[in-house]
Amino acid sequence: MVYIRFASALAAASMLLMAAAAEDDKPNTTVKDHIETPSVTLPASAMTSIGCFETGTPLENHGDYDFQSPGNCQLICIEQKKNVMGLSDGVNCWCGDEIPAKEWQTGNDTCSTTCSGDDTSLCGGKGSLWVVLTGVTRNPVDYYEIPKSSSSSSRQPTSTAAPKSTAAASASATPNPAPEEDSKPNTVAIAVGVVVGILGLACIVFGVWFLLRRRRQRQAEEDYRRNAANVNAFVNGGKLHTSNSSMNDSRLDPSFMDRRQSNGSIADNEDYSRRILKVTNV
Repeated sequence: MVYIRFASALAAASMLLMAAAAEDDKPNTTVKDHIETPSVTLPASAMTSIGCFETGTPLENHGDYDFQSPGNCQLICIEQKKNVMGLSDGVNCWCGDEIPAKEWQTGNDTCSTTCSGDDTSLCGGKGSLWVVLTGVTRNPVDYYEIPKSSSSSSRQPTSTAAPKSTAAASASATPNPAPEEDSKPNTVAIAVGVVVGILGLACIVFGVWFLLRRRRQRQAEEDYRRNAANVNAFVNGGKLHTSNSSMNDSRLDPSFMDRRQSNGSIADNEDYSRRILKVTNV
């Protein structure tokens, strides 16, 4: 019963860890200042595509719109005076001043969801953002720099003062290729490792508990057999069963010597095993 409760608690803890790991993998979808359409119409310049990114940081999500399109999101970001815009899940519009970090860029095939208001255009993917420059400025736009303490697997710069990398507004509309690998920590692998460690510890504890229980059962069986033998010996008129074998020797039993007394014709108090010399007077 104790083992079943322990296993149930362990399974619940494993499910919580897996849920937390899955939650960490999801991008930030918090909506700030929900805006569906721009309140005013402002002149817009040509947009420049940057590529697909797995997270919207440091952009801000302005919510979804049933008829979302790149042009509609561009006007929203221009109204907010933001240089960078992003589209995700086919309906969400993001705006910001910096392009997400290069380490977070993924393959372009990840952003394959069409826009809810324009089937001919792509508006990101499931949890992924298609990032575009709004054309507000003709100056280069900076990439977001990942804080060193936020990811242990981030690549370290080779110089002591590395300048921010920039993307020119005149870049080609063709999306940039994806980087070699993702720098975000694999929280799923960490959670799985923790669960495996807990399971191993549980197996060790159960093994120790089983051995101790088995030892107690064997001791109880030996005590039962010994008591049963003593009872049988008592019922049959014999001696009690003990672990000392020397007590079974009849020569050491005082009561056995008393059994030599009898009522026969031979006197037991005389020794006939040797001749007796008798002296008589002549």
